Amino acid sequence: MQSLKILRNKIKAVEYLGEIAQALEQSAANEIFKTREKILKSRLFFEETWKVYRTLQQLTPERPEVNNKHLVVVLTLNRGMYGNLLNKVLEKGEHLYKEYKADLLITGKKGHNHFIKRNERTIHFFSIPNKVKYEQIEPLKDILGTYAHIHIVFPRYKSAVQQIVEVVSLITKPNKDIIKAKNNISLNERFRVEPNVNEVVKYFNKTIIGILIYNYFQESLLAYNAAQMIEMKNAHDNAEDQNKILIHQYNRKRREQIDAKLRELHKYNYSRV
Repeated sequence: MQSLKILRNKIKAVEYLGEIAQALEQSAANEIFKTREKILKSRLFFEETWKVYRTLQQLTPERPEVNNKHLVVVLTLNRGMYGNLLNKVLEKGEHLYKEYKADLLITGKKGHNHFIKRNERTIHFFSIPNKVKYEQIEPLKDILGTYAHIHIVFPRYKSAVQQIVEVVSLITKPNKDIIKAKNNISLNERFRVEPNVNEVVKYFNKTIIGILIYNYFQESLLAYNAAQMIEMKNAHDNAEDQNKILIHQYNRKRREQIDAKLRELHKYNYSRV
């Protein structure tokens, strides 16, 4: 059986781990509290933004700089312990990567290691900070604007105990029914555009994509924080359970030592009599 010193050290270590887990749980809960309402209320706005973008896209000429390849964007963060949620995001990204024979864009160090050894297609890596600012995604907008089909894989917050993996396709082939309904009227036919339609469309496309991708970063951060809160709560509970077991072992060991000393003392006193 383990010595009392070893058991004491284990108890201290488990208590320390439990305190760390509790601190991380509280930190994640604070982040959720600060961002949850803002993100949930903004969802309708971004959904309408996408609808408007898709409608206006039918009126714009085809951009010559855009290739017809698919790009899978996998949103992970730089730090954190997200349990099975991160694995689900990576698995979905892997599935789409193979299905579309797509290029990849990975954000966050958490997703880098999973794809770092891939060399069969183009892979873009970005180390985006967890609390990303809009201006920090500027390099991403330049890359996203060159693909005709973009599939963004990210975790979405459902509740404090439930997060799902979602895929949003930002750019798809024009809808033939919409084009027919618009009678193929282009911007050039309806408006005078300066400096030219292509420049305006390029700027508009880059800006809208930037707004949308920023929103999905915020969605990811909320979901990952919720996942971390759950994982840290489980870790804290496990630490408490393990601590109870170790304390029980320690008390039993301590009691055995006391009983042994009492027996020795009793035997010594009896021999003297």
